Amino acid sequence: MSYLFTCSVFIFSFIIAAYAADDNLLVSLEDGSVRGRHKTSYNGRQFTAFEGIPFAKPPIGELRFEDPQPVEPWTGILEANSLHTCLQLGLATGQPTEAIGQEDCLYLNVYIPGGDKIDTNTSLDVIFNIHGGAFMLGSPEAFVLPNKIMDRDVVFVSTNYRLGPLGFINFGDGRGNYGLKDQTLALKWVQRNIGKFGGNKNSVTITGLSAGGASAHLHYFSKLSRGLFHRCFSQSGVGLNPWAFKRDYAGHSRKLAEELGCIGDIPEDLYKCLKQRNAVQITKAVNILYELPFLPLAPFGPALEDDKSSGFLTKSPKSQLEEMDVVDAPLLMSMMTEEGTTPGVVMYGRWDELNQNWVKWAPLLLEYHQFGDQKKKDEISAKIREYYLGDRPITEDNFNLVIKAITHRDFHLSGENTAKLQSKSGKSNVYFLLMNYAGEFRPINVTGFDVNFGAGHGLDAKFYNDGSLIGAKSLNKDEEKMKDILLDMLVTFAKTGEPKIDGVDFLPVPKAGDLKYLYVKNPEDMQMQTVASLGPHDLWESFNLED
Repeated sequence: MSYLFTCSVFIFSFIIAAYAADDNLLVSLEDGSVRGRHKTSYNGRQFTAFEGIPFAKPPIGELRFEDPQPVEPWTGILEANSLHTCLQLGLATGQPTEAIGQEDCLYLNVYIPGGDKIDTNTSLDVIFNIHGGAFMLGSPEAFVLPNKIMDRDVVFVSTNYRLGPLGFINFGDGRGNYGLKDQTLALKWVQRNIGKFGGNKNSVTITGLSAGGASAHLHYFSKLSRGLFHRCFSQSGVGLNPWAFKRDYAGHSRKLAEELGCIGDIPEDLYKCLKQRNAVQITKAVNILYELPFLPLAPFGPALEDDKSSGFLTKSPKSQLEEMDVVDAPLLMSMMTEEGTTPGVVMYGRWDELNQNWVKWAPLLLEYHQFGDQKKKDEISAKIREYYLGDRPITEDNFNLVIKAITHRDFHLSGENTAKLQSKSGKSNVYFLLMNYAGEFRPINVTGFDVNFGAGHGLDAKFYNDGSLIGAKSLNKDEEKMKDILLDMLVTFAKTGEPKIDGVDFLPVPKAGDLKYLYVKNPEDMQMQTVASLGPHDLWESFNLED
């Protein structure tokens, strides 16, 4: 009897302790209560994850193709233990014709150090991440799991936003950018709630890679985002990149609508018709806009709006920079030396196709497929080929020159313009990092070939985050060093607005003149360099491609 009593007391005490521990992971927000769970960081440190917190009403039914609405309060305790993915084609998962994810996807995730008890008095710096994926795919689960950053004392937030046509359809009628407005609403949620997790709402740094980096940078240009962030770290993507912003997507939007039986000239009628279609149908219909997976890179994305009250972008980012109409906040930019691997790798091995149909593929690879008549595009294609390749056929041996052309046009030249223009647009500093280091790991690219293209697009992701599509779960000794250097750089930037690296004098971009940047060759070799330009501006400017 005594034994049974002792066992009963032990079990009862264990249950009580478990509930008490769970209560320590309970956070009461304005909209309702959420309960997190413990996880372990890359270096074995405990942190607490709150995954799947709704920040908007589900964007379904009549709320499809509309600005996001704040979430309605809920009753009871929300078990925040589920990651979400917005509806998209399975381009990156080997299912290019299938739709994955859900239309009801406007959820965010919050991660905090420790976990025994949430300390609301810590006031930690907040890093707010926007995932990449060409505005067409991706998710926090795919690209920004926080295992590495949670070895540092910050609050980390990742968010979903609507993708593809559901997030960026645009009939040239002044509406659109729903995906960017989702991000803004998530930033507003942070301002209202992050203090409950021990975060400092007055120290929010937006980060992102590729389309996530471009998204982060675009918040500098939107009146909707003013006061919601204080710094930005943009990796391999800025608002001036030609794939990151278009005047409109009316052509693609109408083609998609026609594929779904929605035909007409009045945008309001087209929206009404498309709201009656199944979201999976809409997503699958995007296939008609691709010549190959990722070509064009972003069939839908950020565009101009003319609604001056609720428009996210009402002027082009370049014109706003030239007019110095931009948020005055520190900007840290990072790019890889071979950014053109995306979308260049799609054409690897297609030598006959490239040589025989260069005038078809060059505009798609180099982001001028939407400009001018065919004759003008053919002339541009010929001049580009002559400049980079001369009269040589494209082969495996010189494919790096095609990658270089894509790097110049799609990333470096517009990145350089961004750094120089933004540096002189305000008092805040701009910093530029050029990475020529990706470690040993090379993902098998979308063509199926395991090819070393150098420091390619996105290959620095593994130093900051984990994710199902990043691939590298463990790092070698040199990669570990690089991870620690870059994480410390990010954390000091998030705290002070200055990226600090031990033993390196990381200088800002000058307010005028040449470009200064930190060149990273490996963890032991980093130095400031100065160049007039990262590529042939005269060539590309001669084509008058107004981005």
